[in-house]
This record gives sequence, structure tokens and C-alpha cells, in this order.
Amino acid sequence: MKCVVYLDRQHSGKPGRKAEDRGAAADLDGDGSISVEEREAMLTARYGLAAEAALIEAGHIVVPIADGWYSDRHRRVNQYAGTFPKEYPQVYVSLHLNAGGGDYGCVLFDHRSRSGPELSARIAKQLRMVAPEVNGVKCIPAKPDDWTRNAFGTIGGIMQPVAICYEPCFMDNPAHADLLTREGLAAIGRALAAGIDAWATTCEV
Repeated sequence: MKCVVYLDRQHSGKPGRKAEDRGAAADLDGDGSISVEEREAMLTARYGLAAEAALIEAGHIVVPIADGWYSDRHRRVNQYAGTFPKEYPQVYVSLHLNAGGGDYGCVLFDHRSRSGPELSARIAKQLRMVAPEVNGVKCIPAKPDDWTRNAFGTIGGIMQPVAICYEPCFMDNPAHADLLTREGLAAIGRALAAGIDAWATTCEV
């Protein structure tokens, strides 16, 4: 089934005082400094583009987003959602990378969503296959009142599309270094697309 997918490159395009935000950072090449290319939003752009290409090749519609406050992006997506045929499933993905020394991957979904657990499970299955470096891929309900509240803030304003926050690996874990190369980022982007495609073929609107 054809699906509409909104790929939101977060930590980019914020206005005003947050205009320079590019998210987490890590010295990936070990040269003692952090370049622009070693910041979260620059890396998510790479895996997001790989996901976009794979989704289009599979016959889906992709709407990339990369600017505005998150609340503004959510309102925009809610408006866009009503312009597509009702029979098309819709998915919103906030694109991220983790930091803080963890060793796992995770797909967080809106705790209010009926379809979120299944979509997350489909994506997690694909990520596990391409990322043996991660110590499991967790599917976690994001809520506004516990430790997942930051992730909830990245998706909580989305209404019609099924919303997830994709955190495939940790930037500051040396064991995940291969996933942050061009080839690794392309692989985790394609895993995201494959999970969405698998979900779209079986879901009921």
C-alpha cells in the first residue's frame, strides 16, 4: 500500500536564538576537534536521504521537513495530512542520533498511538539486521511525564500520521563508529525505509 512519510531532520532550521542548533556532537575521526560534519543534524541528513530514496523506490510519497520550531512543524504536518487520500497510511519520523554513552538503538513511538508499537517493531527488526553493533533495538512508548519526555516533544504534536522518533545508535559510543560512516548511515536509513514499507503493506487505515 502506498504510504505518505514525513522525514523531519530535527536539530536543524530552528529560528532565532536556536538557529545554530545542530544537536549532539562527537569527535568521530579522533582528531581532537569536532567539525560541522560531526554534528547530529548533518549525519541524520545522510541517513534521511537514503531513507527517502528507498521509500520513493518502493512507491511511497516522501515529504522532507527541516525547518521551524517542532510545534510549528507538527502543525504543518497535521495540515498536510488532510491533503492526501484517506486510504494512504501516513508516518512521521523525527530523525535523530543518540548521545550519552549508551550501546543500544531505539525507536520511540507516541504512547497514545494504536499503530505505533507495530510500526516501531517493524523498523526495529530491520535495524537489528543491519546494525549488529548495537546491543538490541528497543521499542519505547514516549510520554510527556517520564524520562522519554524529550523524545515525546519531538513527536507529541502530530495527530493523524503515526509518529516515531528514530534513534538508531549512539554518536559517542566507539562501538557504533561504523554506523556513522557514509555506508553505515545509508544502511540505517534504508532500514528505516524497509520497516516503514513492511508496516505499510499490512496496516489497516
